[in-house]
Amino acid sequence: CTTADIAPAAVRAVAERAAELVAYADEDPFGGLPPEAERGVAAIDLRTDDASFAGLDRLALAQAAIAAEATAMAHDPRVSNSHRSGASATRTRHWYGTSDGTRVETAGTRFGYHVVVVAQDAAGERQTGAWGTMTRSLAALKSPDSVGSEAGRRAIQGFGWKTVPSGRARVLLHRDVASQLLGIIGGAISGGAVYRGSSFLAGALGTAVASDVVTIVDDPLLPGELGSRRCDGEGVRSRRLDVIDRGRLASFLVDGYAARRLKHPYTGHDGGASNLRLKPGAASWDDLVRELGTGLIVTQFHGFGVDLAAGTISKGASGFWVADGRVQHPVQEVTVAGDLRELLQGIRAVGDDPLGESPTASPSLLIDGFTIGGK
Repeated sequence: CTTADIAPAAVRAVAERAAELVAYADEDPFGGLPPEAERGVAAIDLRTDDASFAGLDRLALAQAAIAAEATAMAHDPRVSNSHRSGASATRTRHWYGTSDGTRVETAGTRFGYHVVVVAQDAAGERQTGAWGTMTRSLAALKSPDSVGSEAGRRAIQGFGWKTVPSGRARVLLHRDVASQLLGIIGGAISGGAVYRGSSFLAGALGTAVASDVVTIVDDPLLPGELGSRRCDGEGVRSRRLDVIDRGRLASFLVDGYAARRLKHPYTGHDGGASNLRLKPGAASWDDLVRELGTGLIVTQFHGFGVDLAAGTISKGASGFWVADGRVQHPVQEVTVAGDLRELLQGIRAVGDDPLGESPTASPSLLIDGFTIGGK
């Protein structure tokens, strides 16, 4: 039962209604509260609640988005129109309570703005470019110049594109796309997906599921990060968790129900991953391009095309074709597909990229095992 009305009488009514409905529910041996020893909040200031929200100048935040839009439009004469721009600021408060007396309160802020622009070349072809910034702290936002310049650059980078021949090829995933792949892996290590049998990683705990250059950590205790939290949605105390350690699957991400059903230690993941990070390596972007040799740099994924149960991926992609370690031309209208087990084992090198603002973040990844569908 839910309600959008937080008046005491409305909250009491929805709680009473929920209690009445219990009589119609089947008994579930895995239901219940987390053990009291697991509940509480981490004793650390995560800097997730920015006091400047109280005196926020909302007009100034909107003007930052407008300034970013102007910078993007001035980046190149081919950037001819704005699709949209926007700004946001939110503060949320969460209260959690149990029938045996546990009480937890948390609060957090988010600030951000973004811009999407359209470029058109002499032949009439159109491309779009988007970029933005979002942080817990108002002072940590990127500047309008940096946001606008990146949006403008992305709008024009695809002009002159070609498709490429179909076949298997080595692929370099730019960090934006590698972070999307990490999000897919995050879904596969979710306790709910595992106990339902809808994850290709079910049954793989303790085994080598990726190349030994891959280490993935979920860390909710990083100060100031978007995914940081002192406890999860069930009031389980947050803690840093090694998920994949040098290729070996060390843990799933479980809430209380999944922990009991899988007989898995509590991890504090009611509500999913927090700050899921693939550990950066030592290779620079130029190093990765040289090691790619001949293959595809992917800068964008398009569409869906993921089957977690089967462990397969097939997505539209765009980026750049590389031959002999040199970028040749932009690429669009291709698909990249593969078996996620093979792709994880096929990660050959990890970039040293900064991880950026997203709570799910990976450096660039050089991977064997993709099949490209082109001309």
